[in-house]
Amino acid sequence: MDKDGSAAIAVDVQHDGGTVLVTIEGELEFGTVASLRTTLSDLAQADDGPIVVDLAGLRFIDSTGLSLLVQAKQRFTAQGRSFRLRSPSGRVHRVIEISGLSELFELDETS
Repeated sequence: MDKDGSAAIAVDVQHDGGTVLVTIEGELEFGTVASLRTTLSDLAQADDGPIVVDLAGLRFIDSTGLSLLVQAKQRFTAQGRSFRLRSPSGRVHRVIEISGLSELFELDETS
């Protein structure tokens, strides 16, 4: 949370060779998904390569955040593009497992 008590998220996009690296830090929940949704929508419209979403700095994710990631996975897959999650923190990895989504995502444990 930031200093006024609301959840905060930072989204950064870097192009690394043919891969697009999206780094998320903070909390991905109902109040913060809009910025990531916009970023992923922009990337889906661009003619870029595979998408890797780095979750190492993500401290929290709720069902809204999970839903956004599932929708993005489906959208990029429909375009014939790879969409992987990388380096989820222990807590976020556990939420993905408990929700039954670990098999949907290609989880890359390396940072």
